[in-house]
Amino acid sequence: MQKIIFIVLFLITTNCFSQELNCSAFKNGTFTYTDPDYADLLTIRTGSIQIDTYPKLNLEMTSTVTWLSDCKYKMVYTKVNDPKMQPIIGVKYVIEIIEINDNKIICQTDSGDVIIKQEMIKLK
Repeated sequence: MQKIIFIVLFLITTNCFSQELNCSAFKNGTFTYTDPDYADLLTIRTGSIQIDTYPKLNLEMTSTVTWLSDCKYKMVYTKVNDPKMQPIIGVKYVIEIIEINDNKIICQTDSGDVIIKQEMIKLK
């Protein structure tokens, strides 16, 4: 009986510790979202630049990306092609990759007011 209790406790505690994530494969690439509301949004991140395009709305937004750690970065919008979106220029977001599953990642985005979790798929 003690052996079974020990094994159960061991399994529980080993599953509670977070695994070290290797986020380097997700620093650059082309991504889309699994959320149907953002399914047409395409994100291309290369080096310190990210471009988000939303063809349905003819919208393109450019931002700078500064990596704070291997899995966490700051993103600041620097340019938009729609005058109605001008208020997002200069807005800072902190995004952290909190889970990786093959070519999918779950990110937590903190805008300072709201924290949102989203799943992204790396296309290439």
